[in-house]
Amino acid sequence: MKTLKMLSDFLPIPSYTVIILCFLFPFFLVKCGNVTLMSVKGTDLITGVSKQKMDERMRESIKKSSPYASSVSNQEDHSTSSDDSQEESDKGDISPNPFVILSFLMAIAGIAVQLMKTIRNKYLYHLGVSLTGLLGFLGFYLSFKAKMEDMEHTTGMGMDGKINIAYSFGDAFYIAAVLFSVVFVFFGIYSYLFFSKKDLEKI
Repeated sequence: MKTLKMLSDFLPIPSYTVIILCFLFPFFLVKCGNVTLMSVKGTDLITGVSKQKMDERMRESIKKSSPYASSVSNQEDHSTSSDDSQEESDKGDISPNPFVILSFLMAIAGIAVQLMKTIRNKYLYHLGVSLTGLLGFLGFYLSFKAKMEDMEHTTGMGMDGKINIAYSFGDAFYIAAVLFSVVFVFFGIYSYLFFSKKDLEKI
């Protein structure tokens, strides 16, 4: 039990810190072959990001990784005027995602709980925080996957093998989700052993 107690004191802050850092990296990617067309960070899903900004990122990404970078560069000047004309429209913008925001807040709450010395039975708080954070990621995963599948059906992405546009979740998203799971499982086991020990002492 002493070893578990030491782990319970050590595990939360590094785990939640790494989760927060994961938000600085792409949570999902849109690719055409080996070329990354679009990457959206966790912070973009918290604050929201405009279509114009995403278009700029897409052009930069294509210029770096595509063999046709020179042609993209030549077309950039022609597309600038059309981008300006659409600037007032928010169609295609990525709005702040409530599920991702919830998970981010839970990671911050987990650190706060661990640092507050006045809180007793912290393992119960970590159970709730990690479970809520994990459910937030699950909600984002399911809603985003459904949205992308609908987009594939309506736009015909990847049809006839002519244009193979694929989406995937970034490694940072999976790492953060796994860490929430690790914290939840650990404190679930810790809670079970803690209450079992109390029951034995009563006997």
